[in-house]
Amino acid sequence: MKGGGASGLALLLLFAAPLGCSEEPEPDARFATPESTLNTLLDVYGVADMSQEEIQQQMRSRGRFELRDEITYRACFSDYEGPQHEGLAGYVFGTVAAGKDQLRVNMVQGKAHVFPDPDRRERFVVLIQEDGEWKISLRDSVPADVRRALVEQYERMSERRGGR
Repeated sequence: MKGGGASGLALLLLFAAPLGCSEEPEPDARFATPESTLNTLLDVYGVADMSQEEIQQQMRSRGRFELRDEITYRACFSDYEGPQHEGLAGYVFGTVAAGKDQLRVNMVQGKAHVFPDPDRRERFVVLIQEDGEWKISLRDSVPADVRRALVEQYERMSERRGGR
């Protein structure tokens, strides 16, 4: 009886051990690779299954895409801080969407550089890894002059709305 009790206790500990372990949570599959993060960004706008040509046609005709999941959208970025970054995020989305079918990912010093046009390397998106997930860096993806112009435009629009 004593031996049975000891083996029962050992069996209980064997099954209970995994419950008490503090394992790192699995990374969200939507952000597991640079490619999956980009696909997630396209998906929140409902264009992941569209061709590059269809996306460009919609950009020319309507110029807008409807955001379907704001929480996931914000989770795509490492440094999204709020409405003042909408223009920056829109710039990145436009870059990725317009070159969707020819995106090339290159790893450079632990960061993923995504080129929407393999022949033109001056415009690219940068993703960084945080806690096992790949996130888009607005600071690294939007050129400084464009970033300044978009933030200034946001500030002007905010002042106009506040002044009414």
